[in-house]
Amino acid sequence: MSLMSRRGPAVASGLIGIVLLAAAPAAFGGEAGVDLSVEVQRRLARAAGDVLVWYERTPPGERMAWGGLGACVVLGACVTLERLFRLRRRAVIPNDFLVRFLDRLHEGRLDGGKALDYCEMHPSPAARVALAAVRRWGRPAADLERAVGLAHRWESEQLRRNVDTLRRIAVLAPLLGLLGALMAADRLLRQAGDASPSAAALADALGPLTFGVAVGVAAMVFNDLLSTRVERLGAALDRLGAETIDAVAMTTAVAAPTFPSHSPTPHIRLGEPIVERRPSVAVPVRESSPRRPRDEPSAGA
Repeated sequence: MSLMSRRGPAVASGLIGIVLLAAAPAAFGGEAGVDLSVEVQRRLARAAGDVLVWYERTPPGERMAWGGLGACVVLGACVTLERLFRLRRRAVIPNDFLVRFLDRLHEGRLDGGKALDYCEMHPSPAARVALAAVRRWGRPAADLERAVGLAHRWESEQLRRNVDTLRRIAVLAPLLGLLGALMAADRLLRQAGDASPSAAALADALGPLTFGVAVGVAAMVFNDLLSTRVERLGAALDRLGAETIDAVAMTTAVAAPTFPSHSPTPHIRLGEPIVERRPSVAVPVRESSPRRPRDEPSAGA
């Protein structure tokens, strides 16, 4: 383990020198190119020898811990560089597209077909969010909001892709370092027996833990940086979608149909004749007093 801590910087510098010197012979010719190629071969042989010696002298458990830490470094570096390249603002929301598209749309110089062609000619997350509203040109605003919301959610997920990998590395790297440090300390204590191990040996045993914590801190910092950038770009896409919906809705505004007012008609069943109903009027009737019967005339009269 001490050999790794001592020769690690030498191996790293040797690999960097190999990469630099490998490209140098192409720029220089003649004897200078030959001398550089010889120097590259020497550095390559020295680095390969250091790696083989470390591999033979390191126990399998410590090799596993260092291998996991190396994989975390490589994976974290690849994810960070890839996301930094993909999350550039001019790649997600091009300024030319944002200004020209919205200005022309608000001025009414773009109809459905022209706006569709303009979005397809400028492929980007911003163009795809705007395209979701343009493809539904002339539909109600509720349909536009639903389509833009789905497109915004999809683009936000694509922007956040692989960012959580850095958070997992930030958790895993210190644990791998702790595992390697415990294995190294156990090996030292077993080799020392009754005698106490030296301070230098204990410091070398803590090397995996220190390296793992450093990798975890770096991964957490880059994770926060990329997450903040994703949130800002997502908010900008949301504003773009809202402005596109307003512009399309104002351009394709249609007056609501008006219906003539009708007097309420009674419910009529099918098959029944239509009979005009007149309102009934109640007329009060007075009760007449009973008539008295007249006296019949006498026969003599």
